[in-house]
Amino acid sequence: MALASSLALASSLALALACGRAEASPEDLFGYGARTSAMGATGTAFAGGYESAWHNPALASDVRVAKLTLGYTGGLLRLDAKGDGLPGRTSSQAVTGTTIGAEIPLPLGGVFARRLGIALAFYEPTDVVVRGRVLYPEKTQFPMLDNRAQSVTIRAGLGANLGYGIRVGAGFAALAEIVGTVVAATDATGRVGTRVEDQLVATYAPTFGVSYDLPLKGPELWRIGVTYRDSLAARFSVVIDGTKLSSLQIPLFNISGLAQYDPAQVAVEVARREELNTLAAQVVYKRWSRFDGVLESTVVCTEGGAGACGLTPPKIDWSDTVVVRLGADQGFRIARGAVLHARAGGFFETTPLPSELPGSEAYSPGAKGVVAVPTRYFDSDRLALTVGTGLTLTKPLPPLDLDLFGQYHVLLPRTVRSVDPSGAVLSQGESSGHIAVIGMTAGITF
Repeated sequence: MALASSLALASSLALALACGRAEASPEDLFGYGARTSAMGATGTAFAGGYESAWHNPALASDVRVAKLTLGYTGGLLRLDAKGDGLPGRTSSQAVTGTTIGAEIPLPLGGVFARRLGIALAFYEPTDVVVRGRVLYPEKTQFPMLDNRAQSVTIRAGLGANLGYGIRVGAGFAALAEIVGTVVAATDATGRVGTRVEDQLVATYAPTFGVSYDLPLKGPELWRIGVTYRDSLAARFSVVIDGTKLSSLQIPLFNISGLAQYDPAQVAVEVARREELNTLAAQVVYKRWSRFDGVLESTVVCTEGGAGACGLTPPKIDWSDTVVVRLGADQGFRIARGAVLHARAGGFFETTPLPSELPGSEAYSPGAKGVVAVPTRYFDSDRLALTVGTGLTLTKPLPPLDLDLFGQYHVLLPRTVRSVDPSGAVLSQGESSGHIAVIGMTAGITF
């Protein structure tokens, strides 16, 4: 009984460590910055200031003055999985977080004058740092949305204007992942105790961008922007060691998985800009086929590899996805030194989750063996509509920007089923739902 109680306590401590409530990159879901988020999350060819740290670091080269931006984002996820044995509405955490953006020009002279700039972007959920959820595959869940709505994210970009309409830039993204151990052992008096050690470790991914101003005559400026973002994965891994409790051969339990994953992606955009008008069209390719899934084996043998001493997570053939985005911004001079902006846009993103999933395995005490259970993962193609407004004040000094945006995402109804190796249907249901997001920022120039 002491052994069972100690292992149960150790497992509870490990799960408490792994469920610290933070999820993956909100930029990949909603975009970054109040202006571009209102314009269909476009921005690879026109984003300015701190927003360029995500959209295209090459555009940070246009930073001319120091500026600080503060903001807030909030949203609700309403996700449904309907069918026999399914709950219908699933519970999801609300999206709440603060935004901090900074723009810093590099005051160099000579050939480097007014050619280099730095963009810094921070997103911090209001009550979390990093979260990893360990759910059984047969538990109804939306792994592409529910666990990807919040995460502490740091991004930085350096841009350089090479002349002739060419800009290049590089940057990085940083996330935190959890690693730790839980050791259960008996002391000299025979009493059972545990020692818990955990830490946050930073993980990084590079970003590269380039833009080119087309040499066309006319009052408008046509620009092409291309951005590559490498895959960004933040794991959680807590090892439970009960080998010191008794002479029994107790394996190490590895409570692990992916708390956050953004796939490698390439964004290509064309933007048409005038003094008070911007139009943009963007296509993004995301390489979800390299995604290994959210779960890892709990017990891994020293010989035989994963699964030799226990069950393995289901192997899902994730698909690469495509996103099409459109955005527009129209400005109106309402007074001397004051410009009011009206913004709108939208995007359509396909889902990487196949419509037919392999079944999973679970141990049944009644059958005293392994039985087939359904893999209840759900996701849908997403159609989003975006709107927003902004007010730019240049007088009285210092200049001030106020921006507001809203997004409404519709998960298009889609049937997802899970089958066993013989093709028999284990579970079938329809995924749908909607997401509503609002945000605001205020930026001041120094």
